[in-house]
Amino acid sequence: MHSNVYREKHKIQFSRLATDDEIDSMPMSVFRERLLQQRGSLKLSPTQVQTLCENADKNKDEVITVEEFSELISSKDAQKSQVARVLYTIADGFITPSQKVDVHSYIDEYTLCPPPIFILLITLIEIGVFLYYFFTLPDGSHADIWTYCAGCNHGGNYGVFLFVPKLREQAWRFTSYALLHSGLHHLLGNVIIQLLVGIPLEVVHKIWRIGPLYVLAVTSGALLQYSVDSSVLLAGASAGVYALITAHLANVFLNWSEMPFRWVRLAVLGVFLTYDVGGALYRRYYLNECDMISHAAHFAGGLTGVCFGVFVLYNIVDHVYEKIIRRICVTAYIIFFIGITALAIIRPPHSTPLIDSCVSN
Repeated sequence: MHSNVYREKHKIQFSRLATDDEIDSMPMSVFRERLLQQRGSLKLSPTQVQTLCENADKNKDEVITVEEFSELISSKDAQKSQVARVLYTIADGFITPSQKVDVHSYIDEYTLCPPPIFILLITLIEIGVFLYYFFTLPDGSHADIWTYCAGCNHGGNYGVFLFVPKLREQAWRFTSYALLHSGLHHLLGNVIIQLLVGIPLEVVHKIWRIGPLYVLAVTSGALLQYSVDSSVLLAGASAGVYALITAHLANVFLNWSEMPFRWVRLAVLGVFLTYDVGGALYRRYYLNECDMISHAAHFAGGLTGVCFGVFVLYNIVDHVYEKIIRRICVTAYIIFFIGITALAIIRPPHSTPLIDSCVSN
């Protein structure tokens, strides 16, 4: 999404204060006088008017431009609402300076319909499902909460949410497995990262972008895992979590020159990904262990976050190279998704794995 709607709105507000020869800027003395006279018609809050009067000439050149006007009325200091200020603080960590006017203005006009609660809602559902099955199923009362896969089995039968290859005709399982987790440690790891990364992304990019991104990542995770090894059962929201992480990583790369703390962001994400991928390779090829973690699902989620995220997430500054990257990514992802869907249809359960997670004896 590329939009200058809010900037155009601010430009119109500025033009109401200006004469024909003051389209882009005007003297501060004239600006303050006209602002106080016409603040009602400009639809500015008293807090915004006060902020403009106090901070409009920070560079001390006795002139205010359209750009300065736009940045000031959409700044944190100009907001009366404490909620808006909190949302500004959350969003600012995930956007570039050039995106602040549009993102802040969006937050100002946010009507809570729909509310920004996808990440919170899916997190509460995942926690609720785990606790419900742990405390209501007979075998849960005798199990270790840290390692017990709550809801994976019901009296010797597979749970209704668990992804089971031989039950692939029950299509909901390709997505519903994300609601189950193999113990409290598995659940906590996912929901903590999900909240830390997902909430700021949703504040900036809105529920109708983050929701589909998350669900598509989870579904892709099951499709790819089935394609490479159709004997593996799946539980956990890690594919969705990886999509949130790599979507943020893609945003950092696309806005590299403007992104604040870019090296810190890259380092934190790099350490996490290196630990996860490096640990898997170490266990598989050095320790000769059978890995119980579905790295195929992680990979599919990460790929979804990069490719689908670059295409769908909110972006203000639209460079030519970004358009090229966006087209390449969405084309590659469509081919990838069609391919793993076809393999999931063609390959029967318990086929010979394309990638074996264990070393043959």
